[in-house]
Amino acid sequence: MKSGWLTAFALSMLSTLICFSQATPPNTTLASDAKAVTAPAPDAAPPADTEQASATAAPQGKVPEVTEAELKEKLTGRPLYLRGLWLDETLHFNMNGEIVGQSPKGSFTLCGVFVDHVRVTKKTVELEGVRFGVHFEGEAPWEQQSASFDRIQITPKKKHQLIVIDRQQVVVPKKKKGAKGEPAESPQLPPGATLSASESADRLRKAIDKILAPDLDAKMIAEMPDYWQYFFQAQDAHKSLVPTDQSLAHPGPGVDGPRLVKNVVPASNDYAQKSEVAGVASYKVILDPKGKILAVAVYRPIGFGLDENAVAAIEKSTFAGAVKDGKPVPSVIDLAVNFRIYSKRTEAGAPEETAAAAADPAASPVTGKPSLPGLFTAQAQAQQPPSARQ
Repeated sequence: MKSGWLTAFALSMLSTLICFSQATPPNTTLASDAKAVTAPAPDAAPPADTEQASATAAPQGKVPEVTEAELKEKLTGRPLYLRGLWLDETLHFNMNGEIVGQSPKGSFTLCGVFVDHVRVTKKTVELEGVRFGVHFEGEAPWEQQSASFDRIQITPKKKHQLIVIDRQQVVVPKKKKGAKGEPAESPQLPPGATLSASESADRLRKAIDKILAPDLDAKMIAEMPDYWQYFFQAQDAHKSLVPTDQSLAHPGPGVDGPRLVKNVVPASNDYAQKSEVAGVASYKVILDPKGKILAVAVYRPIGFGLDENAVAAIEKSTFAGAVKDGKPVPSVIDLAVNFRIYSKRTEAGAPEETAAAAADPAASPVTGKPSLPGLFTAQAQAQQPPSARQ
């Protein structure tokens, strides 16, 4: 899916030959269990940039010191995203915004952050808050898909998200003893240290911008996988993800296929299970005449890291290409994934279920229990026996 031919073919098809009308995004909420906290609307105009304002007031050539007030104004009370997609609840970064140590990575839909407290010291900046997951509302009209979602807190109760950022050390030269008016001695700097407070302040601001994105900005979207870029590009360009290229065959009268031959079941994840995120997500898949996948695009996402699992399953599945007028032709097929919450009968400790799951080759890698329903199309589902369609 990364070849130049694919980019030229699929991107133009999925982000140019299509259309829709954009509605004003509604407000979204951060929900924790039964409690909901009102969050700013995704399209709300941010307050004046305090960094630029203070920089304007500062003497030319100097960068103002970083203050707690500035960072609180910039970071608190608004949804942010971890650019590196780090999943750990405690994260440590060096003065350049690079992570110290290791942390697993995940979907951007699991990397939202609300900062509640800011603490600035000479050595570090500490940001404390909660992490949230993005749950898209599948029932919303297409033109509101990218803005219709809930923010659901995934940081456990009585815990918090902690982000620690090292500050560049500033060394102040010492004046020579007994020599009034003489220039200070040039000290030998420790590794990474500086004599300039302005340099240290500028480096800290750049590190914060490297770590946290103000909502989903263009830079963060540009670094997403292709299937997400197709989705956001279409929404931003007021276009629909319904290819109109006449050479693409669609399932229907006079067309044999395309169809799903081998179904790979996508896994859920612990975040979705604990937050009880369920629903149907849908995707558009472009196939060559032989049924090989050329591109996958998110059409109606669900979020919470489940779309990534669905696309991975689609790419491992097998398809039969479409045939029109006796000739193989490229085609587009709609696929849907139904993600459910495991019932208590499938929780760990139920011996009658455990034995059945052990014999089931499609058991979920998350719980070891029977897997969630997999991908299907109207044609493929109709060909399955009644027991498989329940």
